[in-house]
Amino acid sequence: MKLILTTLVICFFNLVTASEDQVSLNEKYTDDKEYYKKGIKFYENGEFKKSFIVFFNLSEKGDKDSIYNLSNMFYEGIGTVQEFGLALKYSWLCSLNGNKRCLKKIKSIEQKLDQDEFLDISRNIPKILEDDFVNENNPISAFKLGYWYEKISPEIDFEKSYLWYSVSVSSGIYKAMKMRDRVGEKIEKKNITGIQQEANAIFTKNKYFNTDKDQE
Repeated sequence: MKLILTTLVICFFNLVTASEDQVSLNEKYTDDKEYYKKGIKFYENGEFKKSFIVFFNLSEKGDKDSIYNLSNMFYEGIGTVQEFGLALKYSWLCSLNGNKRCLKKIKSIEQKLDQDEFLDISRNIPKILEDDFVNENNPISAFKLGYWYEKISPEIDFEKSYLWYSVSVSSGIYKAMKMRDRVGEKIEKKNITGIQQEANAIFTKNKYFNTDKDQE
């Protein structure tokens, strides 16, 4: 019993210490570029736990380099426990930022995971992107959803790809027009109108319910 209590105390102390480190690191650096440089310096000095905290915080803000770094750190177990599921998650998010090295890594990670687990993790990626589109009013996430369903997802879905490309174009990502039209050619004509109506509903809801976020 004493051993169990001692272990729990140690674990609690580690969690508190990590939380304090995270707060202190956030307080010192308000500029993301300088904060990222600090994370790199921590890494180069072998302070991997601190560098992990920096990269994790910045990844939550969508920093591309930090997302890439996290994919590596989870894969190798540097600064954190090795976890292939999270390595896969960040590798997919990294690949959606156009990093081809992450696409190659996904094939390696897939061999280390059960296929059902692999698919379950893949189904979380659209949820992350949809939340970012809705909560942050971020049209880039709508574009990424279109690309995800067209090119990257283990479960390719051209109708969903067309849907989100359409939303992204309406939201101002005009480079998605050709992609939307390309995917549209692969969909049965009888389904196009319904998808367009759904895209319009998503766009309209985001436009009028997220107006406060535009003003922040």
